Amino acid sequence: MTYGDAVQSWRDFYVTTGAAAATLVGLLFVGLSLHIRVVVSQADVKSLARITLADFFVILLVALVILAPLGDAGATAAWLIAVAAVSAALVVRPAAEGFRRSRTQTIGLRVLLWRFGLSTVCYLGVGTMGVLFRVGDVNEALSGLLSVVVLLLVVAVRNTWDLLVTVADRTDKAVGPDKQDGSGVVK
Repeated sequence: MTYGDAVQSWRDFYVTTGAAAATLVGLLFVGLSLHIRVVVSQADVKSLARITLADFFVILLVALVILAPLGDAGATAAWLIAVAAVSAALVVRPAAEGFRRSRTQTIGLRVLLWRFGLSTVCYLGVGTMGVLFRVGDVNEALSGLLSVVVLLLVVAVRNTWDLLVTVADRTDKAVGPDKQDGSGVVK
């Protein structure tokens, strides 16, 4: 099977994946913008929001790279390795900020370790699949990307849930029960 045929057989998966990631990024922005003060005031929440955005963006970039008419596995490899390297580098600062302020953490240290760790493993997985493209094992690389992309999607969706629940909980506590009606809505 040629490179073009192999990539074409995965086209629907990557179209769906890219669309899902782009949609979920939009929903993440809307959800967090409703409680932006909590997000920007809590280092661990802000860090988890950054890594979650990065996860969705990596999924989108992987889909775009696979769907782009690059013509050969070498070009795809270069792009995937670059996406992995930049993503891994960008996760360092938010991770450090999230872990540094352990006294004021809203999200538990264990949760942060798992989420940042899994995301980093996935970024390394994208790079590894890039190497497989480089050596010409296109079918294995595309199959491996399936696992990486699905794990990234699961981690990002879970992060999003944690963020939205945590931010809403912090907002409710900041407002106080005396300023809410019985349903938790601020008066």
